[in-house]
Amino acid sequence: MAALARISAVCLFLLAGLTMGGAAEAQSRKLDMIRELLETSQTEALLREVLPDVLQHQKAVLSEVLPEVPEEVWDLALKEAEAAFRESIDAFLEQTIPIYDAYLTEEEVAALLAFYRTPEGRSVVQKLPLVTQEAMGASHQWGMAVGEEVRRRIIDRLKAEGYRI
Repeated sequence: MAALARISAVCLFLLAGLTMGGAAEAQSRKLDMIRELLETSQTEALLREVLPDVLQHQKAVLSEVLPEVPEEVWDLALKEAEAAFRESIDAFLEQTIPIYDAYLTEEEVAALLAFYRTPEGRSVVQKLPLVTQEAMGASHQWGMAVGEEVRRRIIDRLKAEGYRI
């Protein structure tokens, strides 16, 4: 009886090991698929394409606060900022993999990969930088407009409550 119990325990241990090994292999396959998805959807290229707009926006905001900074200094600062951004892209992409893993199933990742491999998917990838660029411009304009309205309403409320502004 003791021998049977030992044999059963060994079998369970081996079975658990096989199951865990299979799960680890499936997880590894999913993570590889996510990396492929990021590559196929040209996420890195999209980040690189929107970078100049992001930097110019930062310069515009900071120029208002620091109008005395000459253009040559801005150029040097933006080159350094661009280098820092480019050096960090791989690390950023690696940080996004667990996010994709947490929210997408392997089947969903496979479906996205299949889409991005189609002519329509490749077309979307080509158009995404333009869509992103225009959306950033629109969000900046909207943010400026709504920001001013929000500021005005806060000040009006504070005044209505007796605060001197």
